[in-house]
Amino acid sequence: MSFMPAPPEQPVLSVPPDKHIISLTGEDVRDFLNDILTAQINTLASDTARAACMLSPQGRILFDMMVMATADTVFLITEAEQATPLAKRLKMYRLRRKIEITLSSNLWAGHIWGENHANFSVPNSCISAYDERHKSLGKLVLFSKTDGLPEQAEAKYWQALRISLGVPEGAADLTPNRALILEAGLHLLGAIDFEKGCYVGQEVTARTHYRGLVKRRLLPISVSGELISGQALQRGDTAIGQTGSTASLPDRGDIALASLRLDAVQDSLAGIAELTTDNGQIISLHIPDWMHPLPGFDKG
Repeated sequence: MSFMPAPPEQPVLSVPPDKHIISLTGEDVRDFLNDILTAQINTLASDTARAACMLSPQGRILFDMMVMATADTVFLITEAEQATPLAKRLKMYRLRRKIEITLSSNLWAGHIWGENHANFSVPNSCISAYDERHKSLGKLVLFSKTDGLPEQAEAKYWQALRISLGVPEGAADLTPNRALILEAGLHLLGAIDFEKGCYVGQEVTARTHYRGLVKRRLLPISVSGELISGQALQRGDTAIGQTGSTASLPDRGDIALASLRLDAVQDSLAGIAELTTDNGQIISLHIPDWMHPLPGFDKG
């Protein structure tokens, strides 16, 4: 079974319906965000869209987002259900800083992707930046709702592309207050800067990274039938993980990002054990090049 979805011959725009945008303006906005987010914000270029997370003091992911910046505004693009609580948390950290934190109801967020996506025509008022996580994800673009949207492809096709590339996003993949950023592989996608100063959850994250304590990873999988988010995965009778976000490839079955124990992944790759869903479907692993080496056993 071919795993990757076929890229469109012409560049297309996909606008997921579940994305909201928070805009921040005012005094030292980048310094403010650099102190609380995992990614490097101070040096973020206007042509780059960067993944970032806000962590709990225990190093668990509370919110994940994409970050874009212009000369005077920083934009955080996140799931709709996360937007209001994220804005509330930002205001709590703001204290007396002169920073405006606004839910931008007048903007849409979408991705332009496919062959020659740089040639896609957009209104002059839009804000665009290359998605730093993977070149195949194209550009992240913010549109003013007053301008309307160009013709767009269904968001499910971009979702299938993202999953096939192994790029996690949203609460389905990054369960709030449970998921660890290193288990998601986000440190390999630009979402952590280990060289910058402290941020919330930094100590636990750095210790886990440098001591090699990661025991699970999010990986792309496929089956010939159907997958649902949250489905249990097994090695024999032993639970070894569960699915996150899912998508369907026409006539080729379903794909998902799955949180899997690395010892089970090692056994599967070595041909020692077969991994299945809880209803007996055989799982195929699809590990993209950017994920290597996997912690503990993989030499890349």
